[in-house]
Amino acid sequence: MRSVTSRRTSFCRLCASSCGVLLDVEDGRIARVLGDARHPISGGYTCPKGRRGGDLAQGPDRLTTSLRRTGTGSHEPVPVARAVAEIADRLRAVVDRHGPDAVALFMGTQQNFAALTPPMARAWFTGTGSHKLFSTMTIDQSAKWVVAERMGTYLGGRQRFEDADVWLLAGTNPVVSGNGGDGDGAVVQNPSVTLRAARERGLRLIVVDPRRTETTALADVHLAPRPGTDAVLLAGLLHVVLAENLHDADFCRRYAADLDALADAVAVVTPTVVQRICDVPAYRVRAAARVFASGDRGMATSGTGLCMGPHSNLAEHLVAALNVVCGRYLREGERADDRAVLTRHVPARAEVAPPSRAYEHGFRSRTGVRALRGELPSGVLADEILEPGPDRVRALIVSGGNPAAALPERAKALRALRSLDLLVCVDPRMSDTARLAHYVIAPTTMYERADHTAIMEPFFPRPFAQFTPAVIEPPPGVVDDWRFFLDLAASSGQPVKFAGRILDPAMPPTSEQMLAMMTERGRVPFTDLVAAPHGRLAGDTGAVVGPATVEGAGHRLELMPADVRAELRAALTDTAVLPRFPLRLTVRRIREAVNSTGTRVPGLVPGGTNPASLHPDDLVALGISDGQQVTVRSASGRLRATARADRTLARGTVSMTHCFGSADPRDRVGVNVNALTGTGDGVQSINAMPTMTAVPVAVEPAPEEDA
Repeated sequence: MRSVTSRRTSFCRLCASSCGVLLDVEDGRIARVLGDARHPISGGYTCPKGRRGGDLAQGPDRLTTSLRRTGTGSHEPVPVARAVAEIADRLRAVVDRHGPDAVALFMGTQQNFAALTPPMARAWFTGTGSHKLFSTMTIDQSAKWVVAERMGTYLGGRQRFEDADVWLLAGTNPVVSGNGGDGDGAVVQNPSVTLRAARERGLRLIVVDPRRTETTALADVHLAPRPGTDAVLLAGLLHVVLAENLHDADFCRRYAADLDALADAVAVVTPTVVQRICDVPAYRVRAAARVFASGDRGMATSGTGLCMGPHSNLAEHLVAALNVVCGRYLREGERADDRAVLTRHVPARAEVAPPSRAYEHGFRSRTGVRALRGELPSGVLADEILEPGPDRVRALIVSGGNPAAALPERAKALRALRSLDLLVCVDPRMSDTARLAHYVIAPTTMYERADHTAIMEPFFPRPFAQFTPAVIEPPPGVVDDWRFFLDLAASSGQPVKFAGRILDPAMPPTSEQMLAMMTERGRVPFTDLVAAPHGRLAGDTGAVVGPATVEGAGHRLELMPADVRAELRAALTDTAVLPRFPLRLTVRRIREAVNSTGTRVPGLVPGGTNPASLHPDDLVALGISDGQQVTVRSASGRLRATARADRTLARGTVSMTHCFGSADPRDRVGVNVNALTGTGDGVQSINAMPTMTAVPVAVEPAPEEDA
């Protein structure tokens, strides 16, 4: 029988880039994924993991029905309707006995790439009455939230990459992994082409990274600080800018409360001090500061390399302070950075939302940590489960995440997840978390569901939106993620409010109807969006940055409050190298995976493992050969890996990738670096963020009996 082949248009939903794709569908299966050259944003670009989208949907490990754990620890198929009813009954029993705070929700990165899932998951969670909300944001980039709470936020908007003449990237490698953390629209889509084009038009690029990354190859200036010393380097850049009067005095006068306090705090962080602590030559610190400050437009932005390291709250604060001091924000009367297309337009105003420090009076957990923007830090999730008490977490729903792989102190995290009375995991495959779950809900995958880009709008460089229908039929035993949460709420007797109306679970809307509801406050009608298969550029609205309101005119940004200054003093006195752990483990990203997604696709990750990379001279000094089995140990644990020589690393550095490994020792999928992370070295104040990169480690040949 002749196969039936068609080509369909859609967009990838593995990361914030949302690249346009063309799918060759043969007999109802995705045979090939190509870049969509007519896509206005990605322009035909795809990454290796995006091109394997068919394997992610159709691979042999894809779940085609929901599962329930049996008394023997194995899993058996269960109809999703029955699973939902049983989960609702068990949740009700937990709440009746222990109260609503015994129930928690963990929202993973992947749920953010399905437009309907985050609002519906939150709607279900709100109905529980619990305060125990967690997400991956608080385990990799919550320092950005801390900055807004302590410094405040300028509401006029950020300067744009498209017309910048200088840009600084710290702790991010967008050529390999889209720089989406700041939502600034910079270097997210088609990164190599975007950066090369920017440099051709005159942009000067500064990259801060301890490794000679793929992005540093395109940089004008590469600063390679010793891992974990980024905050000191940033303070040194501010020192030069202020000491040489390179700052934007007018912007600081209008919008900053304490420029003198900032200048006084960084006065001691001279380029010579930076050279001693960070191992960056003093002349390069001066040169980089002058390059950045001399630009007319352009910002400093950061990624997880900064947010997951030591002194991360301080480092992020100093990135923001550098932007403020150099006045890298839109002023009154300038064209507003309005990328809202499907979502509601929020007018930009030349004023400051003052620091609120809401974490000082929000919900306080039993661990002593307060909620930050409605979430508890994921770094305390294991303690919330394990520490005795009437409101300890006994039931956990995981949506689009894999906390068993992502949380620090892996052994403790696994112990906590195993101890739960009820663990429910929404996942298309048997991740480490799913294997521990009492119920695994098998959802549709990205090309089996209708979707649009409303949530991703901040990450696009221009106002853009795209809708995609379902391209292939899902297996009969799966369910849309959002529908699982709607049905769970209905079974629990909870009303669900979505887009301003209460949904009727007896007559639920379709995905397309739900997506249309989300766009009702946007500027492009949903029907027009559906009619544009390659997406639609919405054009300039003509909006400009408005004047300050009467209430907001007096607000100012706080550049150096007392607690930030104390953190800077601590960063300046840190011990550079510990005799027991003379090396620093840095976590790197790869093109072939997003966190744990993609790590198990056969042939996708070169070698399929997670080697420990070191500079060749370090291998020689340690008496280790390239390819030899080694033990990497830290204060929190140890792991065994394969040593690899890598000349892009500075000496004294070990580099591995986050979220590999398996709780099942029979799996050959690399090792998980969270065996080496934990709270032994302390955590950040406010957000309880542990150190997950720049971790002090030692590397030695693995004993013969372990090799």
